[in-house]
Amino acid sequence: MFIQVLIFVGFHLDLEGYLRTRGKVLGNISLVEMQGLDPLFNYADSRLMLKTSLGTDNLKLNGRFDLADNVVWGYNVKGASDSPLAENISFNDVVGQEIPPLRIRRLYIQGLTKFGLFMLGFVPSHWGLGISVNSGDGIYDDFGDTFARALFATKPLGADSNLLTAVFINKTVEGAVVQEGSSDILDADTDDFGLAVLYDAKKIKGGAYTTMRTQYVSNSRAFLISVYSEIESGSLYFAEEFAGLFGSFTPYKDQTLNVNSFGGVVRAGYRISEMFFPILEFGYASPPGDDEFDFDTNRRGKQFRGFTFDPNYRPALILFQFVGGKKLSQPWQKGFTNVLESRRVWSAGYGKFSLNIKAQNFVIVPAFISAIDSKSGSFLGFEPDIEVRNYLLKEKREKDPELNHSLFVSLRIGYLFATEKLRELERPGEVGVQKSNPFALIGTIAYQF
Repeated sequence: MFIQVLIFVGFHLDLEGYLRTRGKVLGNISLVEMQGLDPLFNYADSRLMLKTSLGTDNLKLNGRFDLADNVVWGYNVKGASDSPLAENISFNDVVGQEIPPLRIRRLYIQGLTKFGLFMLGFVPSHWGLGISVNSGDGIYDDFGDTFARALFATKPLGADSNLLTAVFINKTVEGAVVQEGSSDILDADTDDFGLAVLYDAKKIKGGAYTTMRTQYVSNSRAFLISVYSEIESGSLYFAEEFAGLFGSFTPYKDQTLNVNSFGGVVRAGYRISEMFFPILEFGYASPPGDDEFDFDTNRRGKQFRGFTFDPNYRPALILFQFVGGKKLSQPWQKGFTNVLESRRVWSAGYGKFSLNIKAQNFVIVPAFISAIDSKSGSFLGFEPDIEVRNYLLKEKREKDPELNHSLFVSLRIGYLFATEKLRELERPGEVGVQKSNPFALIGTIAYQF
């Protein structure tokens, strides 16, 4: 789906993306009634995600630009005090923090030579099912992995083979090259050295993605490996991804962390007919240890065992997105990401059943998820969800079949039956409040091009 504009012979500008607007009603996501009231959030936000490609078939300058990135509708700079006289919108998130009208997410060179493909710059990254590396380009996504990366990929068995290999280097932390006013010059750079191998034969995909993260000044080493496969054979569908993070990390001179975490997803489905496609999924994220290092609560911990999924991997509408899981709380992710939709699967195991029902003009997806705490084995709760989605308009032109415009709509509803264990994890030590269960209703309309 893209718009292709011919600038001159052999030189093109390709545009792809969406303009998305979401209306949300979120109730009781605190799991308790505060002062006898159930907290209720209702608001709308919008984003224009634009992916660009400028150049020829062999040499391109690619980018991704987010305009009005999840801007909340309305004038919310100063709050309710001046709302009766408000006449303009403002670019703010749900906590009133200003959002730049334009965010440059990615910008990189892509070249195809007779030896292989290279990418250089701020490059998107996605692997497998997306539980550990996820580009976040989907219609429901809010995050996305981008690396300052130099990458070379090739097909070692020939251009017609299905085997693809890639080597890359990521600059993950640079720090101040020169720190003004400091007598110390400390080279504390952190780098990733990576290798990926993928076999892609359309119906059968699989491979491995590995990175070695190093910081020489602290003698830190962290090794990430993810193994993935996806198979479609007749009516049968099977997919899995298992990822692990291992190594050691030295945040302070007298402290070394042992890193040993693991997570995975297994998915199986069987297409009964063109109308019915049930899918069963199981996920697991290893729990934190008794002496777990945490950037927010325990910086003197000695180990790092809790595995966290990528925040774009959301198995349910409420659980691990608004309630449960681990918050994204790094300083550079403050704002809306630390308040709503900020969670990810962490210290949990879950089972999920979903059924895709394809009618003539729309798709209905009822789903049911049940989760446990992977550390204690305690039951966290269960959640039934249902989604109805449809393309109201979908256009292709005969002269250019790749030119595709669509108007997509979706309505998702969920209700979480929370247990005492989940409330204890969310609000430790809190007593004397009335318990409640969360619900969510999210409607999405998007113009995709």
